[in-house]
Amino acid sequence: MAKVMLVAGLAKHIPIIEGMDYIGVDYGAVCCLRQKLPLVLAVGDFDSTTKEELDALKKNCKVHQLPIQKNETDSEEAIRCAIELGYDEIILYGGLGGRLDHELANLHLLLYRDLPLTLMNEHNVMKVLLPGSYTIQKQYRYLSFFAIEESVISESGVAYPLCEKHLRPRDIFAVSNEISQQEAQIIVHEGKVLMIQSDDENA
Repeated sequence: MAKVMLVAGLAKHIPIIEGMDYIGVDYGAVCCLRQKLPLVLAVGDFDSTTKEELDALKKNCKVHQLPIQKNETDSEEAIRCAIELGYDEIILYGGLGGRLDHELANLHLLLYRDLPLTLMNEHNVMKVLLPGSYTIQKQYRYLSFFAIEESVISESGVAYPLCEKHLRPRDIFAVSNEISQQEAQIIVHEGKVLMIQSDDENA
């Protein structure tokens, strides 16, 4: 699989992952340069960057500059570019927090567009699980599930196991579980769920 991390402007320390390519999204491209990460591409309207920062980007990678007035968000266009470049595993890093409308827009991209997308920041990882079996490594303290549509899930290797439990979009009982072993086994029997792995910010 071809993997790429789209680095948005709220990124602080960007994780270096073996085999991962990087695309900077608006000011996130500047964050990548500061951390000396090689960029495949920089995408955005760059309304929050200085002329000097934009010039530095143009010297280091291809820049796809968008108009300030547009229908698509910078993140949405960056995802489109990543898919066009052949990436089939996309992480949007630094797209959570900050302005609530931007955060919700990124959540909508994850929940409703059927994209090969994961949302990630320093303390959270969010992805959509379709019917199937999944092994989840214990990398974060908490493991939560929310139904995007009527769903049935099972969880084992966790503090509060579930067996073929019906989960509706209005339900919140599957929040803040914890992986009790080195890994958890998750089965989505029916439907589509949002999985969130998270740590406390002061952890």
